Amino acid sequence: MVYIGWRGDHGKDLSRRYRIFDRVHLIPAGKYRRYHGQSLINKITDFRTMALNIRDFFRVLAGTIVSYRLLGQIKPSVVFSKGSFVAVPVGITARLKKIPIITHDSDSVPGLANRIIGRWATLHAVGQAKGAYSYDKDKTHYVGVPVDERIKPVSVSLQRDYKRRLGIPIRAQLLLIVGGGLGAQSINRKVAAIMPRLLTYYPNLYVIHFSGSGHEEAVKESYRLDAADNKRLNVIGFSNEFHIYSGAADLIISRAGATAVAEFAIAGKALLLVPASHLAGGHQIANAKEIVKNDAAAMLGDEASANEYYRTVSELLDDQTKRQALASNLGRLAKPRVSQQLARLILDTAKSGG
Repeated sequence: MVYIGWRGDHGKDLSRRYRIFDRVHLIPAGKYRRYHGQSLINKITDFRTMALNIRDFFRVLAGTIVSYRLLGQIKPSVVFSKGSFVAVPVGITARLKKIPIITHDSDSVPGLANRIIGRWATLHAVGQAKGAYSYDKDKTHYVGVPVDERIKPVSVSLQRDYKRRLGIPIRAQLLLIVGGGLGAQSINRKVAAIMPRLLTYYPNLYVIHFSGSGHEEAVKESYRLDAADNKRLNVIGFSNEFHIYSGAADLIISRAGATAVAEFAIAGKALLLVPASHLAGGHQIANAKEIVKNDAAAMLGDEASANEYYRTVSELLDDQTKRQALASNLGRLAKPRVSQQLARLILDTAKSGG
C-alpha cells in the first residue's frame, strides 16, 4: 500500500505512525481557492487569491508529470482518493494510464478534487445517503465515514467511567465545546461570553473547551471567571484521547465536519452543531441540515448571537429527554463498519481491474 501526499505536508510521518503504508511519496500539487458566499465582485478584485490560484495551476501540472512517472513505477491496481487537492494530479494520471479510481466523500457536498476526477471513477464511496450526491447511483455505495478505531457506543456506565478518568463527578453535567480549527473563533468568542451565566445558573455543570493548539492561550484569556467557577472549566489545545472527552460529555457544541459527526454518531452523543459558513461549497451547512432533518442534532447558524447560544444550550441542558432523543437518532445514522466496507470495495476493484 502506497501513500501519495503533498510535498510540504507531514506525509513522511505517516510511514512511522501507520505501518500499513509500505511507501510514502510526496508530490507537487496546488489548490483552487474559493470561498462560500463570496460575490463575483469580490472574486474579481481578490488579486492575491487569483495570483495564488494561477501559481497553483502550474503546480498541478508539475504534480501530474511527477505522478505519471511515479505511477509508472508503482503500477497500482487501483487508486483511492479521499478528495484532497493532491488527488487531482494523481487522478489525471490514473485516467491516462487506465487505472481504476475509487473516490470517497465524507461530506454531503463532494470536494472539488473528487468532482474533477470523479467523472472517471469506477466507484464512488460516500459518507452520507446516496440522495445527497449527483454521482451515478449505480456506481455509488453508501458506506459512511471512517473514524478512529477507539470510538465505540457509549453506555451510561462507560460515560461514568470516562468522567471518573477526567476527574469529573459522575452526577455532574459535562458540556464539551469543540472550537479548534480555522474559523472557530466565533464559537470561542460567543461561548466565552455566555460562560459566566452558564456556570452561575448550573452549579453542577463542568465545561471542557477544545480550542486547538494555536488558540489555547487566547481562549483561556477570553474567559473572565471567578476562582470558584474557573475550577469547573478546562481549556485544552489538543489531546490524543479526544474520544474519552467526547464520550464523557452530556452535550457537545461542534462544527459540522463529517468525520467529527461520524464519531459522535457512533458514540451516541447529543449535539449542538454550528456549521462553518465560510468553507467552500457550504459542505458543513449541508451536513448539518441533513442531520437536523433526521432530528439527530440541534443547530445554530454562524451568525447566531451569544444570547441565542445561551438560550439553546440552556434548553438542551434542562431537557434530558430531548438530549437522549437527539443522541438516539444520531446513533441510528452511525455506520460502524466503514473501514471493512471500504477495504472490500478497494480489494474487489483491484482484483477485477475495474
